[in-house]
Amino acid sequence: MTTLHLIHRLARRLAGLAGVLGLAAVSAGATERPRLVVLTDIGGDPDDTMSMVRLMTYANQIDIEGLVATPTGRRRAEVAPERIQKIIAAYARVRDNLELHEPGYPASDYLSERVAQGIPVDGMRGVGEGMDSGGSDLLIRAVDRDDPRPLWVTVWGGPNVLAQALWKVRATRSAEGLA
Repeated sequence: MTTLHLIHRLARRLAGLAGVLGLAAVSAGATERPRLVVLTDIGGDPDDTMSMVRLMTYANQIDIEGLVATPTGRRRAEVAPERIQKIIAAYARVRDNLELHEPGYPASDYLSERVAQGIPVDGMRGVGEGMDSGGSDLLIRAVDRDDPRPLWVTVWGGPNVLAQALWKVRATRSAEGLA
């Protein structure tokens, strides 16, 4: 991996984290918390692990509706939802202490129930007939939920989960159903 590639990758991750932190900052003055689904190729390198830990410290500012493991950076045929679960388990050990300082932190069980995974296929090869996953289904359910707030989807890696959700909705719904 070249230095330029590493710099580009780090810049993408920082932009994604800045977006999440920006959502938290905007929501600090609002009465409604933003809705969020995170798509992450956690496990390929340490950046997504660090971002996920940081997200847990802001979990009381955001309605986390999904944490989706997508194909990892190193081994594109691997997804690692257990890495998300490991971070949630660590969060569970400190949640009560966080709650002492500021209320509203979700229970770890709530977060664990929102972990899903994409299929272990990289890129657009993972989009189309027969490519649905727990992650793409979770994303569709979140969009369909009766909630007037926008749904923010951060793509830390693995955009094929988002692409598959869009493909499926377009393939299975009428024009009126898409409106």
